[in-house]
Amino acid sequence: MKLKRSITELSNDLTANIDIASSEGMVRYFRQADSQIFNGFLDFPGLYDTSTLETLHFLAKRAAQTLDSPTGVVVLAGAGTSGRLAMLAVRTLNTVFAPITGRAPFKYLMAGGDAALVQPQEDAEDDSIQSVRNLKNAIAGAEDVFYVGITCGMSAPYIAGQLEALKDNPEAHSVLMGFNPLELSRDVPIEGYHTTFKQIAIATDASPNGTLLNPIVGPEPITGSTRMKSGSATKILLEVLFHAARLVLEENYDIPTAIVIMLRAYEDAVRDTYLQIDSIAELVEAGGNALRKKGHIYYIGAVGENPEGCFQLPPDVGVLGLIDASECPPTYGASFEDVRGFVNEGWTSLVGYMPDFVSRGTHYQFSFDDFRAQKLDSLSSHDLVVFLGDFEKRAGLMKEVAAKGAQTASIMWHEPDQSPPTCDSLAISLPIPHDDLLGWGPTQLGVKLVINALTTGAHIIAGKVYSNRMVDLGISNNKLFFRTVGIISDLIGVNEEQATDALLKSIFETDTLTDSHREAAISACIERARSVNKVVPKALLLATGRVTLAEATAALQRDPIVRTALGHYVQNQ
Repeated sequence: MKLKRSITELSNDLTANIDIASSEGMVRYFRQADSQIFNGFLDFPGLYDTSTLETLHFLAKRAAQTLDSPTGVVVLAGAGTSGRLAMLAVRTLNTVFAPITGRAPFKYLMAGGDAALVQPQEDAEDDSIQSVRNLKNAIAGAEDVFYVGITCGMSAPYIAGQLEALKDNPEAHSVLMGFNPLELSRDVPIEGYHTTFKQIAIATDASPNGTLLNPIVGPEPITGSTRMKSGSATKILLEVLFHAARLVLEENYDIPTAIVIMLRAYEDAVRDTYLQIDSIAELVEAGGNALRKKGHIYYIGAVGENPEGCFQLPPDVGVLGLIDASECPPTYGASFEDVRGFVNEGWTSLVGYMPDFVSRGTHYQFSFDDFRAQKLDSLSSHDLVVFLGDFEKRAGLMKEVAAKGAQTASIMWHEPDQSPPTCDSLAISLPIPHDDLLGWGPTQLGVKLVINALTTGAHIIAGKVYSNRMVDLGISNNKLFFRTVGIISDLIGVNEEQATDALLKSIFETDTLTDSHREAAISACIERARSVNKVVPKALLLATGRVTLAEATAALQRDPIVRTALGHYVQNQ
């Protein structure tokens, strides 16, 4: 099928009415959309297609070569959700491979550095120059490099720069991972660079030292929210690929069969998670009530090992809470404080050191002690505190939170043949145990699905979504600029030129555009947009042709719930 727009930026027909659904209905919509991860989308190759399975087998063998080299380095790189999931994968994989290789062979590269793990950094995704510096530092001294650049929509300049830097390195194999067909890769010049992402992607695919891994999993349940399906597919592919590489090194497995078995384990995890629809819907409703009443959602979870040297159960789900929280401001225009994640020792638990930028402010402080010092005393009945997994100090923290009147919830797991653990609070227990091949990967995926449903559904209830489009997102990079143009075009029914004009009017706060406005570099537009309140809602109203900028501003002041304000003007378009 011929498409013009990136699949990851298309509206998903399955979820067109998600904004008017009940909480139970929302979770059912998420279930339908997530089924496309495994069932495929239209006539495009998916996870189970022969081409994908053969590519995974080839890459597992090539990755095993790097892992078997005394100085081999595996680099996983990404921006936003992709970079955060790369970090999570590296944490797990170094634990798995250290006993095999005698070292920690995996490294992650995050656009914007470690600070971006918890708060998006300005312009980081679009900085292809800095990305090359990051890569050179990561692979210094390595005689064999296996690189995976993750960009769900096949568009991130941060990844393009690294792919370009590796193209002439005979000791490196580059993998471009995304969920968009090659022909729909972004084909506009990378600012300050000499080419487009599409040209680099084509060159990578054609190179004997490059591989494209891009099964199509369909549009997101909320248009462009690649933290959801694409994020889940990223986690699945990374873990299947490198666990398959481990099996190659162990030389006792039929690798193609093992790959299919591992994919089915993740498919089972998705199915088993959505058996809990009623409980997940109750959690979504609680989260929506919290945000609607100007309360907060807080995740409390542990990472790493407990004092006895054993992993928390399930391990690292606290990281998933941090990731989910960090994604809400750029996706929904949420305040940073609306959704927060906290883990046991903060940065020390997450990355093994205490970075200098902690002093920048409370946004970078997320230990259990920070939660007690900064949040505990101000908790109210409007707040929801979600405890992820079982860990030391959990019971004590839960009592302290409950004493303040906040609602509590727990996300746990249990063996399928056992009864779920009992809990006084709202509880979800996933029947997804430790897997013989994948460890806790499927359990983590189940937790990810639940908390993605929580914050997505909560923001829908809070009026941040119209139909299935985010309508109050922040514009912090090229991807979000172009996404916004698509959202305006789709919702208002105007062409892309008219949508762009409406967005520029909102950005430059004018009813009349000049040539200098239209010719401004996208980076200049993004910089200006950061200082404009409600830039996307205003642009949507302006695109209707029914209001001036002043009238759009006044409408949003009268009705700050964006979905409701837009409904007065958009429903009859």
